[in-house]
Amino acid sequence: MRKFKRLPEPVVLRDNWEEWGLLWEARQLKNPGARFQWRQVDNERINRAILPMLKQQTDDHCSFCDSYPVSPPGKDTVEHFKPKSKFPREAYHWANLYYCCDFCQQKGDDYEEELLRPDADDYEFDRYFRWDYTTGELMANESASPEDESAARETIRLYRLNDGHPTFRKMQRRRWQKCNDEVLNDFPYRGFLE
Repeated sequence: MRKFKRLPEPVVLRDNWEEWGLLWEARQLKNPGARFQWRQVDNERINRAILPMLKQQTDDHCSFCDSYPVSPPGKDTVEHFKPKSKFPREAYHWANLYYCCDFCQQKGDDYEEELLRPDADDYEFDRYFRWDYTTGELMANESASPEDESAARETIRLYRLNDGHPTFRKMQRRRWQKCNDEVLNDFPYRGFLE
């Protein structure tokens, strides 16, 4: 997970997120099987309206695994860090929304309080993680405090940050080492390449 700085909250969310979250919560209480539908403003779904800003924050990379490009073959998705099914009032809260690949989004309704946010003020990669360059795996930092190590392990597990990624990380590292004129942001797994 690569640290990024969150952009200012879009006005449409700032002005509406609490009301829309309460409406989603009421709908869920009335019909527990209700399916979430993004609100629309000016005939545009909110997820489509905020997607450019979410992508800009991460240079078009997935907020969690740092894959790039996210689409194709995947699709652009907005991740609810705190699942909208369990935290309906947070469904439109800017701080809860992340640009995400559809692979990482399979976290679904799983959530643990200790999950790491790549945009948290106190988040630093080396505090929580380390790379195993021989395997391509993202590892919890064994030198971290027990709480930080546990948070790293949970984040790796729930976002499946080692499922399928290690082989591709190693391939991208070889590609990066051979290139002379390409920009780091044009590669997935930038932290592994640096």
